[in-house]
Amino acid sequence: MNNKIINQVNTLTNNEGLTHTFHKDIKLFKTRTYTPKGPLLYDLALIIVIQGKKIGYLPNSTLTYDSNNYLVVPTTMPFECETIASEEEPFICMLVSIDKKVMFELIDSLSKKIEGEKDCSNLGVFSDEVTPEIEDTMYRLLKTLESKEETDILGDQLLRELYYRIAIGKNSNFLHKMFLNTNTEAKIAKSLKIIHDNFGKHLDIPNLAKQEDMSVSSFHTHFKNITSHTPLQYIKKIRLTKAKDLIAQQNYQVNETASKVGYESISQFSRDFKSYYGYPPKEAKPSFEVHLMR
Repeated sequence: MNNKIINQVNTLTNNEGLTHTFHKDIKLFKTRTYTPKGPLLYDLALIIVIQGKKIGYLPNSTLTYDSNNYLVVPTTMPFECETIASEEEPFICMLVSIDKKVMFELIDSLSKKIEGEKDCSNLGVFSDEVTPEIEDTMYRLLKTLESKEETDILGDQLLRELYYRIAIGKNSNFLHKMFLNTNTEAKIAKSLKIIHDNFGKHLDIPNLAKQEDMSVSSFHTHFKNITSHTPLQYIKKIRLTKAKDLIAQQNYQVNETASKVGYESISQFSRDFKSYYGYPPKEAKPSFEVHLMR
């Protein structure tokens, strides 16, 4: 990433942590603290690293995203993440929430151009190369974010340009498939949305498969190919991620949290939570507060 982009980001981020910008879909993040591998949930996001490095861990694969490679998460994806940062070289990134409507419009217009191209992976998250065109778009977008007026007038247009650059990336085939409504990837994407929206309710795997006109066996296979998790593993991680937010940020008690995220047994919830995060649910709020102070 070139120095003028780093300098521009530094003018927009005064402190460590998350910085909201004048555009609702764009946030900046900076930290000087190394963070070991731990659970993380991304939802319809583009992560462009400006300095430093992150390593994402899935059960069967590892993804590195740094100043040369951005990360695209076109669906809700739980995985573990390690952040490489130091006082000398802070980790800095831009977090962009993907507007489904805009991305669909772009991909719909490009779909014929990628028809028949070979897809190297079915995984529902991918990294791709930061091109000079992406750097140019980023710099102009970051300059615009200095002013609310410019952001209001030019922000959406520049963000659409950035989406376009991502949509034509060499590894973007899966992104295209996720936004086309007739293929298996799109069907699994709809199931992921159902799980994400109904994590506190009873979720029946055969019923999820039936809704997408798939056999349970086929549903299970394609689900794991795309998410690296079985359906039950995915549901559990979504529930535990939501549970941590309820306790740490919304002051829910452990027993009401367990019920809220779909657990019938509080003791099972506590065991699963501790196994996933390394500490019991009652310690979620102190751990969150320590993280904020870093």
